[in-house]
Amino acid sequence: MNILAVVRLVPDLVEPLVVTAEEDNLNWDQTAFTLNESDDHAVEEAILLKEKYGGHVSVVAFDFGDIDQVLYMLAAKGVDRVIKISWSHDEPPNSLEVARTLSRLVPKLNVDLVVIGCQSHTEFLGMAGPQLAVALNWPYVGVVRGVQEGGTAGRWTAFKEYPGAVLAQMEVSLPAVLGILTASQPPRYVPVSRIRAAAQSVRFETADTPAEIEEPPVKIQRVYLPPAVTHAEMLTGSEAEVAQRLVDILLARGVLK
Repeated sequence: MNILAVVRLVPDLVEPLVVTAEEDNLNWDQTAFTLNESDDHAVEEAILLKEKYGGHVSVVAFDFGDIDQVLYMLAAKGVDRVIKISWSHDEPPNSLEVARTLSRLVPKLNVDLVVIGCQSHTEFLGMAGPQLAVALNWPYVGVVRGVQEGGTAGRWTAFKEYPGAVLAQMEVSLPAVLGILTASQPPRYVPVSRIRAAAQSVRFETADTPAEIEEPPVKIQRVYLPPAVTHAEMLTGSEAEVAQRLVDILLARGVLK
């Protein structure tokens, strides 16, 4: 089975976010990026399927930010093929651009299954996966927490999570697109030495994308940071004084009686 995993960089929410003076977007030049968490799980699930059932795993990403280091890390995990899509814009691709670009690329790759994180910080309601499935005219299942071979040839079982941590077994005919929430196992750790070795040996394939950015289906009117209206109370004094102050606060809030 040939599996294609889509990976994206998203703003690192651990670092401060800076909004433009016009309040129409984030200041991308001052934004730190990290690998989208559910995309990391999508790659892990793809590698787990390869290890269990055999096959070939490719990874595709837009050439935005420091994506090379992420791709070297994924290659060190066990990815067979790395494809980097050219991207000359200052902001990351929106979900519609991701879907439309991949819909032109996927048919050329002889892919049986596309896995993509079911959500990201830069999407509205995690639409990249469903939009890609619609463009390819493939079935889609989202919020998936694991995949396994089904009992019928050409059909696979996706474990879809519903509210309340209820799992449903969804039978899916390939080819298909799956929106991964979490992999069957946590993403594996890769030593720095293996990442460095991958950087010396892995060669990226390249693909082109249109020069014009697709208009997103939802237009953002304003981006702003919520004003701080309250502040934490810092407790000072001796250990006994701080402990007594904590007790007084918990009693006042009704936590202790």
